[in-house]
Amino acid sequence: MASLLPFVPVPALIGFVVLSLIPMTLSRTVVIAIGVGAAVLPAILFAPVALSCLDGACVAGAVVPILSIDAGMFVAQIAMSLDPLSMVTGGTVSVVAALVLIYSGAYMASEPLPDLRRYFALMNLFLAGMLAVVFAADVILLFLGWETIGLCSFMLIAFYDRLPKAVSAGRKALITTRIADSLLLAGLMMLFLSAGTTRLDGMLAAVPGMDPWRLAPIAGLIALGALGKSAQFPFHTWLPSAMAGPTPVSALLHSATMVAAGVILLARLAPLFAAAPEISAMVAMLGILTAAGGALIAVIQTDIKKLLAFSTMSQIGFMVLALGLGAPAVALAHFAIHAAFKSLLFLSAGVMSHASGGSTAIEALRGARYRQPWAFWSFAIGAASLAGLPVITAGWYSKEAVLAAVWSSGPWGVPLWLLAAAAAMLTAAYAFRVVFVAGSQSADLAAPPWGGAAVMIPLVVLTAVAVVGGLSVGALIGFAGGTEDHLPLLPTLLGAAAPLLGVVLARQLVRHPRELEHFAKRLRHVRALRIEILYYYYIVRRFRRLATVLGNAEGTEAVAQAAALRREGVDAPGLMADDPLGRAFGKEAAQPDFISRATDGQTPVVRLVAGDPVGRILIIVARVFVGSFVARFNPDQIDRAWMGFAGGFGHAWAQARRMQTGRVRDHSLWIALGCAALLLYAWGTSWR
Repeated sequence: MASLLPFVPVPALIGFVVLSLIPMTLSRTVVIAIGVGAAVLPAILFAPVALSCLDGACVAGAVVPILSIDAGMFVAQIAMSLDPLSMVTGGTVSVVAALVLIYSGAYMASEPLPDLRRYFALMNLFLAGMLAVVFAADVILLFLGWETIGLCSFMLIAFYDRLPKAVSAGRKALITTRIADSLLLAGLMMLFLSAGTTRLDGMLAAVPGMDPWRLAPIAGLIALGALGKSAQFPFHTWLPSAMAGPTPVSALLHSATMVAAGVILLARLAPLFAAAPEISAMVAMLGILTAAGGALIAVIQTDIKKLLAFSTMSQIGFMVLALGLGAPAVALAHFAIHAAFKSLLFLSAGVMSHASGGSTAIEALRGARYRQPWAFWSFAIGAASLAGLPVITAGWYSKEAVLAAVWSSGPWGVPLWLLAAAAAMLTAAYAFRVVFVAGSQSADLAAPPWGGAAVMIPLVVLTAVAVVGGLSVGALIGFAGGTEDHLPLLPTLLGAAAPLLGVVLARQLVRHPRELEHFAKRLRHVRALRIEILYYYYIVRRFRRLATVLGNAEGTEAVAQAAALRREGVDAPGLMADDPLGRAFGKEAAQPDFISRATDGQTPVVRLVAGDPVGRILIIVARVFVGSFVARFNPDQIDRAWMGFAGGFGHAWAQARRMQTGRVRDHSLWIALGCAALLLYAWGTSWR
C-alpha cells in the first residue's frame, strides 16, 4: 500500500489544474462538484494506506521514491515517507480538508462564478501543498509544499480583493511568513551542506556527528522558520488579520494546514532539536509565552473570528511547548484533536454568523441558540473541547497529556505547568463567553433558510470527534512512538478545576461587561502586547527614513524641505514628529536623532552618501560600456534576420489560417484530397 502514497495529493492537484488552467466554461454545479470531489478523493485514497498501518507495518517507516535529480556527482531524490508521523498528520489533513470543502459547497454557493472557481482552485492547491509537506521525505518536496501553502494562504486571505483590508491582510501574512521562510531556507541549506543529502532521514542520521557550534545555528534558524509559519511569538501578528478571508479558509488554515505546518516540521526534525537543548529551551519558552499571551488577548476580543484566531495561536503554543520539552508524540496527538474541534468552531460560527446578518461581532450572535440550535450546540461542544472540560471532551485528554509532559520535564516543569494551567483557565473563559452570549435571548428569532446536508455532515462528524476523540489520544501517542506521562493526584485535580474556573469567569464577564471593557482598555495599553506598533516604531519607520537619506539627492532634498516646514509649524506628512505612533506611546513629538539631523544637512555624512555615489558610478560605467561596445553592434543584422523570419512565418500562418472556413463541405473536400494523396503515395511506394 505504500506505493499509493504519491497518488494521494494528485486529485487535489488535478482539481486545481482543471479549475484554473483549462479554458472551459463550467457551470456552478460542476465547479462545486470538481472542487469538493478533488478534496474528498485524497481522503479516500489515503484510507487503504492508513488501514495497512494498523498492524504496525509503518512503525519502522518506509520511503517511497518518486524521481531522482542527477546533478553530476550529487543525486537528489524526491520521495515521500510512510511512518507514524505522516500517518497521523496525513489522515488529519485529508479528513478535515474534505469536510471543510464539503461545507464550502454550501457556504460559497452564492459567490460569483469566477470567484467560486478561483476559490475551489486555490483550496485544492492548498490541500495538495499541505499533503506534500506532511508526506515529504526530502527537503526539496518539503520546501515546495511549504511555499505552495504560503502562496495559497496569501491569495485566500486576500480572496475578497476588492476590499483593501483583505488585500492588506494577505500581504501582511505573505511578508511575515516570507521572513520566517528565509530563515528556514538558510537553516535547511546549512543542514544540507553538513549532511550532504537532501533526504530527511539522512540529515537526521548525520546530526550526532555534527559540530555543536554548527548544530545550534541550524536548529535555531529552522525553529524560527517553523515558528513563523505557526504564528508564534514574535511572528504572531499576521494571524488575527488573516480573518479577512472566507470562513472555510480560516477553518482549514487554522486547524490542519498553514498554521500547523510549523508544528509538523518541528516534530519531523525532533532529533535535531533534541541534540540542541538550548534551542529546544527557546522553543518551549516561546511556546508557553504564546499559549498564555494568546489566551489572555482572546479574552478581550469582540469579534468571533479574531477570538478564534488568538485561540489558534494559544493552542499551537501548547503543541510547541510539548515539542520544546521533547514530547513530539504528545504534540501530534493534540494537533489531531485540535484540528477537529477548531474546524468545528469555525464552521459552526460561520453558520451562526450567517444567521446573524453576516456579522462576526460576538454581540451579534445573541439568540443563535434559538435561530440555529444545531449550529449553536455544535459550537458549544467545540468550545467545551477547546476548554478541556474534564472527562467528557476530547480536548481534556490531549491537553492533559501536554500538561503531564510539562510537569515531568524537569526542574522548570512546575512553573511551566502553572503557566499552562492558567492558560487553560483563560481558554475556558473566552470559549464559554461566546457560548453564554450566543445562548442568550434575542428579539430577532427569524432563522434564514440556509443549511442542508453539506453543512450538517461536517458538523456532525467533527462534533463526534470532539467528544469521543479523546479515547484515541493514548493510542495516538503510542503509535507516534511516545509514552504518555501521568500526573500525580493533586495536579490532576487542579488541572481539572482550571477549565471549570474558566467557565465561572466567563459567566462573570458576560454578566458584568463593563468590567471586561475596563480590563480590555488596560490590557491594550500594555506595550509588550503591541508588537505591531513596536515593529513599526523601532524598525520600519527608521528604516524608511534611512532609505530616504541613502536613496537619491531628490529624496534627501524633499525630506530636508519637509523638516524645514515642520520647524516653521507647517504640517509635513511622513515626518517623524508627525507620526501618530509617537502619541500612542505618550510622546507629543519625537526627539531628533541622527537620521533627523542628517536630513537637515547637519552632518557631513549626508554629503557623502546623498545621491547614492556608488549607484552613480555604476550608471556611468554602464553608459560608457553601451556607448563604446554595444552601440557598435546596433543595428544587429542577425537579430533583424531572425525577427524578419519570425514575422514572415507569422504572415504565412495568417494566410494559411484562411483555409479554415468552418464549412462542412470544405472540410470534406480537404479530407477527400488528403485520402487521395495518401492512396497515391501508397500506390507509388508499392512499385518494385
